[in-house]
Amino acid sequence: MFDLRIPSGWFFAIVGAILAGLGVFDPGLRAPMTDFNVNLYTGSALLIFGGALLWLAHARP
Repeated sequence: MFDLRIPSGWFFAIVGAILAGLGVFDPGLRAPMTDFNVNLYTGSALLIFGGALLWLAHARP
């Protein structure tokens, strides 16, 4: 049976890695009215969520 958590996990992990990478390597690229790095925090959250989906898909019985 096909587990939807695997492609979803990879999608969120890849998008999160791209956003976190932009947040680390180009911190000046951010929303105009914010004082914190939105790309870094959002990318980190997406990367953690994607990793959790992949872990759950791998840990199933």
